[in-house]
Amino acid sequence: RVHGELSRKSESTNMLRLIVLFGVIATCLAGHLTYTDCNHSPNKLVHVSHAHLSADPVHIPGPETGYIDVDILRPINGTHFKLDVTIKKKILWAFVNLPCINNEIGTCTYELCDLLSGRHFNNTHHCPIQIAQSSPDFPCSCPFEAGHYHLNPTTFLIPDLDGALKALSGGDYKVHATITDTNTGEEVACYDVSISVDNDCTGLGCLI
Repeated sequence: RVHGELSRKSESTNMLRLIVLFGVIATCLAGHLTYTDCNHSPNKLVHVSHAHLSADPVHIPGPETGYIDVDILRPINGTHFKLDVTIKKKILWAFVNLPCINNEIGTCTYELCDLLSGRHFNNTHHCPIQIAQSSPDFPCSCPFEAGHYHLNPTTFLIPDLDGALKALSGGDYKVHATITDTNTGEEVACYDVSISVDNDCTGLGCLI
């Protein structure tokens, strides 16, 4: 039973990490999830042309259906792409930086191909089962070849959260994310994202 609980927590953690990444690069054309591509480098790494999330606002826990068209402009491999994510939550009248919690969620720094190693998913492209079923040719793990990739409409069940994550999950957020090529020091991707999230949290701790 303990092993099962740990396995479910590990799966939830990795799903949350994927949600963070897709939240950074995904776009919703209207509503409470909006994005701006803030990178103008000639060596840009990724471009999102179309995307959609069904729920507005996103609800935790609950189902979320989305699709995405993404162009990988240059091959992604190795350990030299650093992803920096800054997440701010609106508390009263101001947006406040959230800390990095367990090096998983919040204002954290990731090694991109470690984040997208896919080692927790045992299928052809090392994807969550939902993606493997809806879009068998969609890659989820490094290495990524340059090309155009389409994720068919896919439904995920966003898991319930525990402790501080649950208390922090509801509200309005701003996300600033950059990818840096550490070999050259050049910023090769940048997105600013605004998103609203609803949850089932109750009590004084959920008022922040």
